[in-house]
Amino acid sequence: MAASEVVLEVLPQAPPREPAAALLPRLAVPKVLQYLYLASVWVASAGVAAGTVARRALGDESPVTYAFLKVSIGALVFLVLLVLVVTLRLLRAMCAAGFGLSLRTVAREVQIHSRKMFGALTWKVLLDPAAVVLLVSFLFFLLLGVGVLVLGGLLPVQESQRERIGFALFDTWVLGAMGMSCFVIIPSFALKIWRSK
Repeated sequence: MAASEVVLEVLPQAPPREPAAALLPRLAVPKVLQYLYLASVWVASAGVAAGTVARRALGDESPVTYAFLKVSIGALVFLVLLVLVVTLRLLRAMCAAGFGLSLRTVAREVQIHSRKMFGALTWKVLLDPAAVVLLVSFLFFLLLGVGVLVLGGLLPVQESQRERIGFALFDTWVLGAMGMSCFVIIPSFALKIWRSK
């Protein structure tokens, strides 16, 4: 008898799909969009600060004040459009990666990992100089609160100087917060983006 030959046919199989959570780091926003976001925030902050200075120097009815206000609003509108573009881009990439069916599972995994890392991350953020500057800039909100209290008549200030003191505190808040934003916070975030891979 002749030896029987056995032929084994191996069918190609599709490579196993990576879980949707493993694809998440690849969905990074391009650096150009991040720089555009920071530039838009910088222009809006600088416009608000320059508008405050123009209002103090030239008065409320000055066309320069309105020009800076329009620049700030334009930068904020561009910022909103940029956020919408980035959100739609990420949603499209998530749907292409198969996030539709496993979104609930990914949300649970993120929740579990975030609970584990919250303490360490909080401490790491507080050690970051940019975050400390951001927290310090919130002290300017205290000036805003005091200015509102003065303008509202809740603090004992002479009636003749109430409006002047309230607006001075408000302008100090605007200049301080926008100055911190333009010259410390936004440049430090831009430097972090530049240093990242």
